[in-house]
Amino acid sequence: MSEPNPNPFADLIVKDPRGGEASVPGLNDRPLRALLERFDRAATGPVPRPLRPTEQALLIVSEQPGYGKSHLIGRLFRTLHGRATLVYVQPFQNAATSFQSLMLTIVREMHFPDRVEHGAWSHRDPTQLDALAHFVLAHLLADLIGGVSPTFEIDTPEETVAQLRGDPLGAFRRGEDPWGRWLVENWGMLEAPFEEALAQRGFSLAQPGTWLRVLKTYAFHPNDFTARRVCVDWMSGQPFDRDEAEALGLRAGDAMSGEISPRESNAICRTRLMDLCQLASFHRPLVLSFDQTEVYGHHPALARAFGLIVATLVHEAPGTVVAITANHSPWTQKVAPYIEDADLQRIVLPPLTLEGINRAQATELARLRLQAAGADPARHLPFLAGPWMSEIFPAPTSQIGVRRFLQICQQRWENAPTREITLKEHYDRQCADILKSPKRLVFNPDALQWLIEVAAGGVPNLQVVSLEERYFTVQWTTPQRICLFGFVAGSHWKQWRTIARISLERNRVSDPPTKCVFFRAPDDAVIPGAHWQVREEIDAAKRDSLHLIKLSDDDLSTLYAARELFAEAVQGDIAYTSDEVLQFLHERLRSWWTRLHGPVDTPAPVEQPVFA
Repeated sequence: MSEPNPNPFADLIVKDPRGGEASVPGLNDRPLRALLERFDRAATGPVPRPLRPTEQALLIVSEQPGYGKSHLIGRLFRTLHGRATLVYVQPFQNAATSFQSLMLTIVREMHFPDRVEHGAWSHRDPTQLDALAHFVLAHLLADLIGGVSPTFEIDTPEETVAQLRGDPLGAFRRGEDPWGRWLVENWGMLEAPFEEALAQRGFSLAQPGTWLRVLKTYAFHPNDFTARRVCVDWMSGQPFDRDEAEALGLRAGDAMSGEISPRESNAICRTRLMDLCQLASFHRPLVLSFDQTEVYGHHPALARAFGLIVATLVHEAPGTVVAITANHSPWTQKVAPYIEDADLQRIVLPPLTLEGINRAQATELARLRLQAAGADPARHLPFLAGPWMSEIFPAPTSQIGVRRFLQICQQRWENAPTREITLKEHYDRQCADILKSPKRLVFNPDALQWLIEVAAGGVPNLQVVSLEERYFTVQWTTPQRICLFGFVAGSHWKQWRTIARISLERNRVSDPPTKCVFFRAPDDAVIPGAHWQVREEIDAAKRDSLHLIKLSDDDLSTLYAARELFAEAVQGDIAYTSDEVLQFLHERLRSWWTRLHGPVDTPAPVEQPVFA
């Protein structure tokens, strides 16, 4: 049952920068203005825009938690709605696959319609990748018609060029318009001239032909889940079968090998990220917002890898806006010292500093909160009146942190001296927020690896060791067995045949027994596939030592919320330390730890874990 009269000031932390909370005029306008000016320079001119160098990354710091970093990103996202491809980037967990993690985050964001709100989307709506693909293909076709490519001519009315450039989605209608059908039918003679048109515009893609084929396949198969999944897999460096590629009109050589190593995938994703930033000049600039960066301070290798990503984007990715948010002390003491000096030079210093809230802004924030919560209007004026505002803000220019002001309002609304929010309440709220967001209910290897590698540290009778193997990155050792954990997102038969064989062999020579654990999200393909010739071999491994855990949406929210809670503690967003959060998770997720290090045939829990 929901609370009948919810506290308008209960939400102290911005968990989703795309949320619709109204902003307070004047609050942190200076850093917002700097971000918008940076974007305006990147977006200047008609598409396709010239390939401009990416400027240094902007660093926005808060002197202490609660000054509105995520709120600022939310204002940026709302201001740029419809004008930019906006990507909110949370920390990766594996330095060796950092570029793959970033590319997967970007592609998954673009695989949704623009600014998807909770539940407010339909598979029939064009995604951001649909828009990019249509814009690329329409402008290249317009180049051919308009004579940009001198070796190819199409006899068509002059106004066709304007129509293609003015409304690419309408021009092709995802393959349903005559132009779309014509393009598909004549693709064989168009591909080479399209590549030439790209070169004429100064593009230097590593695989221009494959990019064009993948974009065409994605754009003109709007209702084919398998086709679009293969396209997303290619962009994010995941393996898929040659037969799948050829069935979709791709070439056998476009397929990713099932034997590719994580480091090879990471190098490929680095190249594809640079290509994608070039292609974005046909549509909208990429705006990458890196948040929760304090998490990198717990592992020097992650901080170095983060610095390399930022430097690579600034040095090699054209027309991109890079923003970094951080709390001042963790950044200067635990993150920046481990970033290479050459990479730090790609970040603007000194950083932009967030301001606190003053009396007028605080009054407006309180009014907006009361209005948004539907609070009884008769309570507005009495709540805002009295000397308490002057006590908090002795002068009109006095400032405090936004979160501290909301805490005071929260206590005043309830007429109580304190209000303690337990870790369980914080955690349950995170679970509920994740369940409401379709974008977050997908396979997230970084969140799952963090759970196995960090959250499980300190669980009784469990030793955790990091690995650098092709398929396994974490090992658990218990008195009963050894558990090897991998975080593979693909569905390639050859890859899973190899994993099955490794699993059987490891268990055969191991004492104590060994099992290999992999997670599968609700939308991931079933392993093994129904028609795989190696089906029986993989099924035999699953009966013996290969533990594939199919996660439901509820499971994902339960597990992903753990990492979100930890990040809040690291950033100082909640009144608990990271060690206290880990101790809480040891108990909260006890039945999951038991399931994960138990035998392969342990049944999935049918209800929420029983907590101490």
